Amino acid sequence: MPIQYGSAVTLRYTLSDETGYILYQGDEPLQFTVGAGDILPAFEAALIGGEAGEVKTFTLTPEQAFGPYQPEWVFRLSRHQLEGCSEEPIYPGQVLILSTPEGDSVQVHVLSVDEETIQVDANHPLAGKTLTYTVEILRVE
Repeated sequence: MPIQYGSAVTLRYTLSDETGYILYQGDEPLQFTVGAGDILPAFEAALIGGEAGEVKTFTLTPEQAFGPYQPEWVFRLSRHQLEGCSEEPIYPGQVLILSTPEGDSVQVHVLSVDEETIQVDANHPLAGKTLTYTVEILRVE
């Protein structure tokens, strides 16, 4: 049965960047319903017509995947602005969840820390990257 919108799909995938560096190699199967909005639309579109047992390789541009890298989404916050955000000391590499004035949550990655400010990046970690997926379709229902 070929994959179509509404299909329940189980697959394993490997994700690599434009240099071939493997970013993710999943041992656990991923299960989702095509068209439910849980997966990148371009990822789903590349699977349409695929069948169980098939291996597909496809590449997504940054615009099809996690968007272009936005330099303006890298900014500094005063330590005062982050009071109560984390009980632990804040350090480079840490991921924080911040609240916007509108009440939305945004995930940021801490780039650097000094005595007065914290530099963060609100871009998705894969923003700006061309991504290649190799997908093994395990089941289609």
